[in-house]
Formats: sequence, structure tokens, C-alpha cells
Amino acid sequence: MAPEATIQGMKLLFNQLEQAIKNANDILLVSHRSPDPDTLGSALALGSYTESLGKKASFFCLDKIPDNFSFINGAKRFADDVEIFLGVHDLVIFVDCSELGRCGVEDVSKYKKQTWAVIDHHVNKQKEADIVVRDSRAGANCEIIYDFLEFVEFSITPDVATALLSGLLIDTNFLSNAAATEKSVNIASSLLSLGADYRRIVKFFYANKNPEILRVWGMALSRLKFNKEKNIASTAVFKNDVSNNHEAVYEALEGLANFLNAILDADIILVLKEVDGGAKGSFRSNSDKFNVAEIAAQYGGGGHKRAAGFFVAGGKIAERDNEWRVDKIS
Repeated sequence: MAPEATIQGMKLLFNQLEQAIKNANDILLVSHRSPDPDTLGSALALGSYTESLGKKASFFCLDKIPDNFSFINGAKRFADDVEIFLGVHDLVIFVDCSELGRCGVEDVSKYKKQTWAVIDHHVNKQKEADIVVRDSRAGANCEIIYDFLEFVEFSITPDVATALLSGLLIDTNFLSNAAATEKSVNIASSLLSLGADYRRIVKFFYANKNPEILRVWGMALSRLKFNKEKNIASTAVFKNDVSNNHEAVYEALEGLANFLNAILDADIILVLKEVDGGAKGSFRSNSDKFNVAEIAAQYGGGGHKRAAGFFVAGGKIAERDNEWRVDKIS
């Protein structure tokens, strides 16, 4: 249980956010690039609330929504044109973004002309938003959205419950990683009672792997390296590993990182992928000795103590000292 002061502090922030939404007519909800169910579910659930108040809700994500997220109702509503920031919005809300730039839009602050809010569960990096609702103890951003919807007494529909549960389950690796808490389990239970379609989530994330994904996993597993001195397991995925569906590489990165973290006896898991313009990395850890968010920050990234990521523009994946790493290009 959080200290009472913290609980009261969240209520004050929720009240600020509620008033900002009620005072707005046109609201833009922004997800981070390389979207996952946590950022998408958070945005869509919050959008359902705003629309229940008669507000107009628009959605933005710079990158294409992966096909295996299409089961989340509303996933096709996300626009990817940055010109949407020039619209007549009264309020812009960034969800699951530790900092505004995580949405992937270059110098996004130049578009600011109205109230901006952030709802996030990462370590605080936010300096530019007017309203910041943050709880770094939450296992997923969808937990914060759930708490907010409870605060405003919004009636959560089965579709909204499914969107929130998908974000919670994927960010906590189905309640199995260190990010999951007793509260995570309780919220998951509540969402199931509200009609969340658990079987559909499992189908799309575990029982619906296409052969291309499995082939990429096989190639990445064949490159697995283990540095005994550092107790780090690492592997790499390259663009030419994927014959035609390059969106598959994203799922391969996130799913593989979680899979390796669950089965390997290593302090840190690192999965790298080659992308247009550079390299991306995904860290996972179950060890109390390390904070992978701090390691990712050295590459300009961030996240949680047990799960973090980064992108290095122009970075090249290299193999040395029995591990994979990213060489920064000056």
C-alpha cells in the first residue's frame, strides 16, 4: 500500500486531469513510437472516457500499429501524420511516454500551443508538460488509466477492459515478471470481471505466431551469446532476417526479450535489432542488482528497473567479447 500522502497526491493529479478533459472539446491522445499494447490500450481507454463526455478524441502514433494488436478495439484509429499536431486541439495527452520526445516526433515541443498532459509509469524525465500524472511503481501504464477511470467513476465496457488488460499483461509478461505487483493482479481480476477477453489476448500474443516470426526467433536464438563474466545474455535481429514483413521484427524483439528473460539464468537480457536509421535495444532483468533503465539511459533510452529500451541513431550492431552491443557512430 502506498503512503497516504502519495495516494492523496495521485487524487490531486487525477482531479487536475479530469478538469482539463472536461474543459476541453477536442483532445489528441499520443502514443509512443514502436507501439505496444500498454500505450495503445491506455490511449484508447482514455479516449473512450473523453468521448463519453461528448468530446472529440483523436489518436496519433508515428509508427504503424502491428497487425497482432488489431484485436484491440480502435487500434485502426491511430493517425501517423505529424500534421495532426497542427489541429485545433484544446488538450494533448501523451500516454506511456517518459518524455515527450518518446512519441518520435522531432522537436515535438514546437507544436505546443495548448495544455499538454503526460500519463506515465516510467522514471521521471518529463520537464515540459503542464500536467504530469506519474506512478513509477505501476506495473503498466494501463494500471494508472484504470485507477483514473475508477476515480472519475467511468463505466468500463468489455472493449475498454480488454484494451487495459492487454497492456497490463504484456508489460508484466502475463503477471510473471518483477514489474507485476499485488495491485497488478487485483486490477487484472477486476478487468476480467468487467468482461476483458483474456483468451483473445492470449491467442494474439502466444497462439498466433506466424511462421515468419518463428523463423526470426530461430535465427536470433542461433546467435545467442552469454558473457559469463557479466552474466549477460544477448542476441541480435537484422533487417535482412525478415524476407517481406518488416513489422515482424518489432514483435520478434519484444516477445523474444520477454521469453529469454523467463527461461535463462542471466542477470541481464539484451535483444538488439537493426532498423532504418540505426539500432534499437530491449533490456530485461529479474535481478535486484541491476537497473536496466540506467543502462538504457546511457544510450538515450529509458524505462523501468527491470525492463527498458533505447534507440541509437546511426548505431551499428557489433559482435565482440562474446556479446552483442551497439557501436555509437559519431
